[in-house]
Amino acid sequence: MIHSNPDDAIAAEYFSQANGTAAILLLSLGYTSLQFTHPKPFAIGALVISMLWLFSVGGPYRAILKRYLPEDASIGRYLSLVWHLKIFVLSLAFVLAIAGGMTVKDIYSFFGYEVGVSG
Repeated sequence: MIHSNPDDAIAAEYFSQANGTAAILLLSLGYTSLQFTHPKPFAIGALVISMLWLFSVGGPYRAILKRYLPEDASIGRYLSLVWHLKIFVLSLAFVLAIAGGMTVKDIYSFFGYEVGVSG
C-alpha cells in the first residue's frame, strides 16, 4: 500500500497488528479461558499478556500519536481511531466481559438458548 508519509505507514502497520495478531490472540485466549471452571483469572492473564505485547510493538506509533490525536481533537477523531481498531476493540470487549464474570451460560442465554436443558 502506498502512504502519503512515513507516519501513515507506521499507523497502518500498528492498526494491522492490533486488528490482526492481537485481536486473534485475544479471541483465542478468551475462548480458551471459557473452558476452565473459573475463567476470570485466565481472561485477566490474557489481557495482561496481550496488552504487554501490543505496547511492546507500539513504540513507533506512540511517537506519532500526537499527530493523530492532538489535544484539541474532536470526538469524531477519537471515533475514527476506534473505527480503525474495531476488530481489536470487539476482541478486547469479549475478553473484558469474561474477566468481568461472563460465563458460557451467559453466552448461551444471550443467543436465546435455554441453559441447563439438554437436546
